Amino acid sequence: MTKNVLISDANHGGLILLEEYYKYTQNNLFFYDIYNKLTENEKEYYHERYSVTFLSLDEIKEDEDNYVKINPIHMPPVIKTDYTHHEFVSYLLNKKGYKFKLIQVTGVKGKTTVVNLLRSLLSDFNILTLDSNSLTYNDNILMKNLSITPASIITAINKVKEKGVLNEIDYCIFEVSLGVIPNGFISVLTNIIEDYKIAKNSSSASIAKKSVFTSDFILCDYDSFNKYYKDEKNVYTVSLDNENSDIYSKDIKYNIDHTTFKLNYFDNNYDIQHFALSDFYINNLLFAISVALLVGIHIENVNSHLKNSINIKGRNSYQYINDTLIIEDINPGLNTTSIKKCIDNLKRFNEKYVIILGGDYGITCEEIDETKLSNYLKSINYEKIVFTGELGNNIRKTLNKDYLFFDTLNDALTYTLENYNEKLIQIIYRSEYHRNNENIINLIPINQSKED
Repeated sequence: MTKNVLISDANHGGLILLEEYYKYTQNNLFFYDIYNKLTENEKEYYHERYSVTFLSLDEIKEDEDNYVKINPIHMPPVIKTDYTHHEFVSYLLNKKGYKFKLIQVTGVKGKTTVVNLLRSLLSDFNILTLDSNSLTYNDNILMKNLSITPASIITAINKVKEKGVLNEIDYCIFEVSLGVIPNGFISVLTNIIEDYKIAKNSSSASIAKKSVFTSDFILCDYDSFNKYYKDEKNVYTVSLDNENSDIYSKDIKYNIDHTTFKLNYFDNNYDIQHFALSDFYINNLLFAISVALLVGIHIENVNSHLKNSINIKGRNSYQYINDTLIIEDINPGLNTTSIKKCIDNLKRFNEKYVIILGGDYGITCEEIDETKLSNYLKSINYEKIVFTGELGNNIRKTLNKDYLFFDTLNDALTYTLENYNEKLIQIIYRSEYHRNNENIINLIPINQSKED
């Protein structure tokens, strides 16, 4: 029996799903462009190419039960959802008959770092990797700046199929927003450090990410598990230092060039040495190393691959400019909790520091809670903060104090270097690193110490 299938949201991958589903179906196709992204000419193009009919909300409401509705998990609940985009991508992958093992990473913070660490740790295999920066097959970048919506997984698979290497892939390692594709091999939930609301406050991050528990193996942040998911079974928990967790670290010794700690992995103890300026970076290491051990990589190979891994610019990376240490936290996922962690972490390296704080809006589904951030900054009562960007300007106005402000990150950093004597500057900037290359002073390569 022919069905009426309605796919929603041209902003977050709905058109990719339409194009892919068209290859396999004889059903009647409909589309709801909830954010009115498409022009009439574009709608006509898709109608002619895919025999799809575009509907308004009023038209859908006339007979809503007549449609099988496929919506992104964060879509406002203006119509019911029969299948999420995540679930529909799983269906489409099964249609393709893929043979690789699917490793997925979701969470509020740490996703991109964990995926990039896994790229290094699993480098002995043929791996397709998707994160918020790029789509990579082994060491070859196939696409830049692909989104991490579930539909991008279809784009990724089609890209390697074009290259003729789809059947050679051993593992796909995907960073996925708001949950994972159901029934994967290994799923990682890094944390729920802020359980932000989605879908016009009808749902939340913790609810959306519950799909991780459909996988064969699940690694979940210990605190998040106990707060939101304690009824779930067969879960391996990961913690920075809680010995009730299955996996945790101890004897941490922080250092600018490399940090050392002991990894307790199901009562086995391993010595680990790697770049890590903060406890949240060590958490990311725990997840990545645990996945590698789960797939059978020996700890000696893990340590060998860690030595060759490249740290991501802007993800707790650093550089020296003359004798001043610049720690860079520049990424779109920064929220109040992660900003607090950045600031709390500074005293490990220097008691005297300057903070440059700011960034952009509209770069992720999770907007920052300005009230919460302002209240935190009031509580620390720290004077040496320089604000920059649209976000920085708004926070500065909320604080109602005479803080310095500069339009660009470059101007803020230049002024700070020239006018403060502190030897540590922490940049906390909410944006994509690549979007700010022209705004970041880069006199010395990333992670190069002044002694090199």
